[in-house]
Amino acid sequence: MAIVRAIFPLLVALTSLGILPLMRHRAFGAEKDAGDRAARAAIGLLVLSALGTLLAGASYASTAQIGQTLIDPSEPGRLMAVLGGLVFALIVAIGEGRRAGVMGQLALFGIAGIDSALAIPIGLAPIAILLFTGLAIGGVAAGGKDDPARARAVFRDLRTITLLLPAVVIAEILRSTISLSTTDAAYATPTSLGAGAVLALSLAALGASGAFPFHNRLVRIFESLPIVGSLMVGVWIPTAISLIVIGEIATIANGITEPIGGAVVPALVLAGVVTILFGAISALLHDDIGEIIGFLAVGNAGWIALAAAAAVNTPTDPSSRLLAVPGALTMSLFGLWLIALRRRYGTTSLLALSGWARKTGAIMVVMIGALIALVALPPGVIIGARLTVLANAGGPLAGLLSVIGQLALIAAALRLFVTGFTEQSSTVKRTQPLRANNPLTVALLVGALAIGAGAAGWFSVEIGGSTPLTPPASSSPLPPDVSPSPDATVAP
Repeated sequence: MAIVRAIFPLLVALTSLGILPLMRHRAFGAEKDAGDRAARAAIGLLVLSALGTLLAGASYASTAQIGQTLIDPSEPGRLMAVLGGLVFALIVAIGEGRRAGVMGQLALFGIAGIDSALAIPIGLAPIAILLFTGLAIGGVAAGGKDDPARARAVFRDLRTITLLLPAVVIAEILRSTISLSTTDAAYATPTSLGAGAVLALSLAALGASGAFPFHNRLVRIFESLPIVGSLMVGVWIPTAISLIVIGEIATIANGITEPIGGAVVPALVLAGVVTILFGAISALLHDDIGEIIGFLAVGNAGWIALAAAAAVNTPTDPSSRLLAVPGALTMSLFGLWLIALRRRYGTTSLLALSGWARKTGAIMVVMIGALIALVALPPGVIIGARLTVLANAGGPLAGLLSVIGQLALIAAALRLFVTGFTEQSSTVKRTQPLRANNPLTVALLVGALAIGAGAAGWFSVEIGGSTPLTPPASSSPLPPDVSPSPDATVAP
C-alpha cells in the first residue's frame, strides 16, 4: 500500500494510457464524440490524481523503497500535484477541442514527473527527470499540426536542455567534492567549489525558468504551443526545478562558513532585474495576447533568479522558496484566461478583442482573479516575501528597479483588463454571450477565484511550497571525525 501512496500520480498517469484509448472506442458511443469522451476521462483522471494525492499526503506512510531508490514524497511535490491536477482539469475542460484528451494526458504525466522528481533527494537525478519530462511534453504538445513555429519552439527547448544538462552534471561533480576538499589539499577550497556548484545550478534555474538570457525560449513556447503544454513546459516544471535548485543552493551555502556569493550573486541579481524589466516592457508593447502572457511569464522568471540570489546570501531564510508556487498559480490563471478567450473568439489579437469583458463576464472574472494573484493583496504575504528577497539579494538600486518592473507587469495585466471595456470590435459583437447557468461557466468562476486567492496567499499554499526538500548525500563540506577512540593508543 505504501508504494501506491508514494507513486499515486504516476499510477494514474499510466492508467490513462489504457483508459483514454478505450473511451475513444466505438463501443462507448459515436465516433464523432470520441474526442469529447476522452477529454472527460482525462478531466476525471486529473481530479482523481489531485484528490488521491491529497489523501496520500507526504507522511512516512507514503515512503517506499523501489530497488535502490528511496521514494519519499515531499510536501512541495504533493502540493504541486494536488494544485496541478485541479488547475489543469479546469483548463482542459475550458479548452475543449479535438486534442483536449491528449492535453489532459500530458498534464497527468507532467504532474507525475514533478511529484516523482521532488520525492528524490535533490541533485542531478530529479533535475534530469524534469528536463526530459518537459522536453517530451513539449514535443507531444507540438504534434497534430504542421506548424513551423511549434517546431522551432521545440527545437529551442531541446537546444536549451543540451546546455543545462552539462551545467547540472558539473554542479553535481563540484558539490560532491566539497567534503573531500577539507581533508585533501589536492582539491580546491570548499568556498571555490561551492561557488562553482552554485553558479552551475543557477544557470540551470535561469535556463529552465526562462530568465534572461533564455527569455526568448519561454516567449516562443507560449506563442506556439497549446496552453497546457506552454504552462507545463514553461511554468510548472521550471517551478519544480527552481525549488530543487534553491534548496540545493541553500544547503551548499549553509554548509560553508565563508561567503560564496562573489560574482554569482551580482550576476543573478542582474539577470533577475533585467528579466523583470524586459518582461514588463515587452508585455506593454505587444498586441498578441499569447505573446503578452509569455512576457508576463518572463517577468515571473525574474523573481526566481532573485530568489536564487537571496538563497546564496541567506540560506536559512524561507522567503526565497515562498514565491515559486504562487507564481505558477498566477501564470496558470493568465493561461486559463487566454484559452477561454481564444476558444470564445477564435483570435489572439488584442486589437480584435476590444470590448471582450462586456460580452463575456465570466471570462472577466478570470482576469480579476489573475489580477488578484499578480497584485497579491490582501493579505500581503507574497509582497512581504518579495521585499525580503530583494533585501537579501541585492542593494537598493536593484530593489527599486525590481519594484518598478513588477508595477509595470501589473500595468500590462491591467491593459488587458481595460481593453475589455473599450468599444466592442466586430469580432466581439458577432459572438454570443456566455450563459451564466452553464455548469462549465460556474466551474470557471469558482475555479478562477479560488486559484487567484491561493496565489495571493489567502490559503497559505505558499507555506507548503517552502518546505525544505531532502538534501543530497554528502552535501555537507564538514570534514569527517578523525578523533581517536577511547581505546586507541596515542604516541607521546
